[in-house]
This record gives sequence, C-alpha cells and structure tokens, in this order.
Amino acid sequence: MIMTEGTTAEWLKQELAFICSARAGELNAKLAPSFVSCDEEAREATFRFPVGEWAINGLGTLHGGITYTMMDLAMSIVIYCYTRKSIPPTITMTVNYQRPVPRDGDILIRARLQSAGKRNATAYCEALLPESRKIAASAIGTYAVIEPRE
Repeated sequence: MIMTEGTTAEWLKQELAFICSARAGELNAKLAPSFVSCDEEAREATFRFPVGEWAINGLGTLHGGITYTMMDLAMSIVIYCYTRKSIPPTITMTVNYQRPVPRDGDILIRARLQSAGKRNATAYCEALLPESRKIAASAIGTYAVIEPRE
C-alpha cells in the first residue's frame, strides 16, 4: 500500500492497520505493532510491540530472534515511509543485545532512516524498555530501495 497524501502519522497508522488485518496470518501481523510517535525532521518513528507468551525463550524473556524481527520490521517500515518506494527487502542487519526484555508488557522500537540513495537505504533502531527507556538492543540495517510497480 503506497499512500502519497496525509500526515506521516496517519500513513504509519494505516500501514500498521494493513499489516495487522489484511496480512493477519503472517508473522508481521502476529508481532502486533502499533504506532507510538513519529518525527518528520529526524525521519524517525516509534512503535510498540506486545511481548506475547509465544515469543518467550527458555530463560523467560523475549526471544532474541523475535527482537531482531521486530527491529527489522520497524526499520523497513521507516524506510518505506520516508522514501515512499515499495517495501524494502533487507540486505544486511546487525543487532547488539544489551539486556533481556521481560516477558510481561511491551517493548518500544524506535527506528530512524539514516540515509537513502537510489538503490540502498540504511536505518538504525533501538529496542527500549518502556518504563526505564533503557536500551535492550540496537541495530543497523541496509535495505534495497525498489521503485514501486504501477
């Protein structure tokens, strides 16, 4: 879905609604992202993800692979939003885990478009514990920028 009118916040909310409803059977919908805020000037957006029981590892915390997937989704949405091209496939992504995410509650993912060229875009993001705003993980990713099909 490519939208060219309306505010960035409206666009992001519509895109998340599309992911969670029209794509309901897919992993990104199961992650249940919701819009928190965006900053046009910084080309940044923050999303909230619930930490579901299905995503808990053997240590009783959020599974690192699910954290990775949440961060990948947030960065790709931010690139998609601020380039208004098609959904960008991931080329490479590096994650650094700083602390575990507790099983109860949510996690915030703040993603920022660092740079966008004709073929590639780079984004940075942080997974934040909601109450303390401490960083649980950080990531940087490179994505392919693809012109949308008419």
